[in-house]
Parts: sequence; structure tokens; C-alpha cells
Amino acid sequence: MRIVIIGSVAGGTSAAAKARRNSEEHEIVIYDMDRDISYSGCGLPYYIGEDYITRDDLTPRNSAWFKNRFNIDIFTEHQVTDIDIEGKTLAVKNIQTGNIFNDRYDKLIIATGAESFIPDIPGIKNSSIFPVRNVSNADKIKKYIFEKKPQRALIIGGGFIGLEMAENLTHLGIKVTLIEMADHVMPSMDSDMAVYIEDHLILKNVELIRGDTVIEISDNGESVFTENGKVIETDMIILAAGVKPNTALVINKNIKLGKSGGIIVNDKMETNLPDVYAVGDCCEVKSTVTGEFIYRPLGSTANKMGRIAGDVITGGDLRFRGVPGTGIFKTFDLSVAQTGLSEKEARDAGFDILVSHNIKENQSKYLRESRELVIKCISERESERILGVQIVGERGVDKRIDVFVTAMTFGAKVSSG
Repeated sequence: MRIVIIGSVAGGTSAAAKARRNSEEHEIVIYDMDRDISYSGCGLPYYIGEDYITRDDLTPRNSAWFKNRFNIDIFTEHQVTDIDIEGKTLAVKNIQTGNIFNDRYDKLIIATGAESFIPDIPGIKNSSIFPVRNVSNADKIKKYIFEKKPQRALIIGGGFIGLEMAENLTHLGIKVTLIEMADHVMPSMDSDMAVYIEDHLILKNVELIRGDTVIEISDNGESVFTENGKVIETDMIILAAGVKPNTALVINKNIKLGKSGGIIVNDKMETNLPDVYAVGDCCEVKSTVTGEFIYRPLGSTANKMGRIAGDVITGGDLRFRGVPGTGIFKTFDLSVAQTGLSEKEARDAGFDILVSHNIKENQSKYLRESRELVIKCISERESERILGVQIVGERGVDKRIDVFVTAMTFGAKVSSG
């Protein structure tokens, strides 16, 4: 059996490794248009901002390592340009040479990941504007900072990556302005929790602009104009306005897509097309809270989906149960975590909810290391089921969110403690 995988970051390499662990007999080939594989996307802001983190730390494995360890052939800088579903063939372009050739598959795994959302506004293609999606993006940002020594930076987007970039650029001595089109940073959270993050950012001298959006960038990239009439002067721009599923390859292939444009798969990572599987950030996943398909691109989820696909293809019985949608990150001294539904999402979904805010120290208050935690829990009134949790604090956030996720997974009720 010939297994072909498109994409070699978290989901693709996990699928390949699991398939090989299950069987030594099958041919396994991976194509990726990037030059880096199996890299840590979560570490990109810190690679940019910290001098002790090297490129090798983010890219610990290359194609030769996978060939030696697993007998898997990974071809980087090779772009799959078309798929013939009926004929089970692929058209592949060698980006370096321009040569195009065909390959065949018995089982196909699509692991094309996500791509940065690039707003369609005048001036967005300027050379001083940078997305933060892969290691090559981060290389360009580091090089620009080293050569141009910018004093000011504008970050477009106040989600995970935007807030992590705010910290790391500030540490480099760059004055940061962050603009977010929603009325608060971290739009996936509720405003009564986001305010703690905003206060912390302001304390760290980050200028915040909320409820506004960029509508134009000057030709030289140094002036940014907003919908509300602001003019922001800057030396560089970081695009952190979110990501979307990279599914251009399967458009018009009769593959089932969800509301976000992500590929829909079942619990065996099968698409609606025969012998075609999909994993990772190009997919929507089922929420364990609502049972609906949602888009939650995370490396941990991609790894899990990849292992399941590799197992199923080689005769295993692993199954994907969905995700609650858990995420955690830090910005400066503050850790932020969330899982499940926000209060707004729960109300919009029609749940009759109870909301609890718990403000307390992460440990005994008299200890020097003690720091305040704010915990918001959303539960369903009648069933007492926990629907979602948000936590903000300097210490102990990870421990608390782990407990909540475990409780949600096993169906604990809010009164059972």
C-alpha cells in the first residue's frame, strides 16, 4: 500500500510515524511546499524575541532524520497542485526546479494546515509587513529587526499570536501598538475576562486600539489608516489577524467542508471521499461540549488527529472523540487559558446558564510567590454540566485549566465538589 501525505508539520508527520510504527510494509511519502518540517509553530514569537532560542530548537527534525528513523520519504519544497480523486493520482511541482510530475496513492492524507488571514486592503503587500505562520516568516522578521532596527511596530490582531508578539517585540525595545477590530483583545474570551489582559498590556506600555480596523497602508508601509480615522506611524507591521483552513487544493473536488471552510472528517479521520483522509488545521473538529463542528487550529489536536489517521489506515481502531477547545498562552507575566464555550457562545447557543467568578490567590496568600487568579466558569443550570472556563493570572493557570478540562471530559457536575 502506498500512503501519500500532503503536509509535514504536526498532523502529517504524526500520521506517517504512527503508520510506520504499525507496519513496516507500506510505502509512505510526504510532500510539503515549505522547506521546514515538524516545526514548533507555538515557539515562533519567542524565536523572534529571545536570543537563547535558535532555529534548530524549532526544527529539530529534517527529512533525513525521518528517512533514517522511519523509512519515510519527505520531499520539501514540493507543492501538490492537483488531485485526481478517481484516478488516485497527484500532480506535484518541484518548487526549486519547476518540474511537474505525477504520483499515485492508495490512501491519501491531507494535512495542509492553515494559512494566515491576509486582509484585502491597499498596501498590504509592503515588504515591512509580516505574517507569523511558519519558520521562514519568523526568519524574515528577525532579519528585518536586525537590519532595520525598527523603533515602532503595529500588530494587527489581538489573539494568541498577536499578544505573544506584543511581549516579544517589547522585550526587544520596540514600541508596540496593537489594533483589534473587536471591542476587546482575545475575542474568543468574554470582555469581563479580557479586561485583565488589557490592563496588563497597558501596564507593559503596549498601546491598545480596540473596536477599529486597518483600511489602508501607505506605499512605504510607515503610515496606517483606520476605519475610525486614526493615523498610526510605524516601522513594521505584524499580521496576526487569525488563520483559516488551507483547503484551496480540494476546492471543487466534492470534498465536504464546514462553515469555516475546514474539511469535515469522521472519528476515523475519513473525509466523504473514498480513501481520502484529513488531519490538523485544515479540518474542522467536533466539539465535545456541543457536538457541533468547530474550527480550533492547535498543534496538539493536529498531532492527535494524525496519530489516529495513521493508525486507522494501517488497521488500527483508534477513534477521535473531539475536543473541548482548550488553549493556553502567556503574554508578559500573565498566563491566559480557556476551554469550552464563552458566556456569549453559551447564550448564543441557547443554553440556560449560570456564571461564576472566583478571584483568589494561586496558593497561600502570605507566601511571597502568591499571585491572584481570576476564574470564570460557565455551566448549564439544569444539568450542572460545565460548558466553559476562562482563567487569567500570573501563576497556577495551567494546573487549574487541566483540572477543569478533566472534569468536563468525565462529565462532572458543578455541585459534585
